[in-house]
Amino acid sequence: MFSFLQYRPMEVGSKKPVGRFRQVVEVPSAKRRDPRFDSLSGKLDTDLFEKSYSFLKDYQADEMKKLRELIKKERDLDMKEKLQKQLSRMVDRQATEDAQKRRQEIKREHKRKEKELIAKGKNPFFLKKSDQKKLELIDKFQHLKENPKALARAMEKRRKRNSAKEKTKILGAKRRRID
Repeated sequence: MFSFLQYRPMEVGSKKPVGRFRQVVEVPSAKRRDPRFDSLSGKLDTDLFEKSYSFLKDYQADEMKKLRELIKKERDLDMKEKLQKQLSRMVDRQATEDAQKRRQEIKREHKRKEKELIAKGKNPFFLKKSDQKKLELIDKFQHLKENPKALARAMEKRRKRNSAKEKTKILGAKRRRID
């Protein structure tokens, strides 16, 4: 004989213990806001930021100087390598910041010239990204002319990058012909 009783749902008791801390009255929680994305915080003025925190550059330069001294004195190769990596990170960060400053300076200079031309009655002209990159490249090589070794390194790097691009183009063309 087939019985439905064995397939019935299991009974659950109603006498479950209540949690010790239960929410009786809804308390509004404090809303947190991220100042980066909130309009109440205002806009970021990079020039003011640079002026306000310019003392950090001095600290970084001093720290790099101390790191160089530590590297010279250090005998343990592992520790020396760690210090060298830290120093190279700091140098790279500084170089990136300098390059970014030069880019901003190029943009500012172009805007200033455009404002002068607009004041004279000319139509405004906005640079395309490709033109901005060209101006940055020109400025970069003007800057590198002061140091011939750095210029040679940059040219070699660019040559390698261009040759790699050419190789990928050729391989891509061959693959398309095969398919």
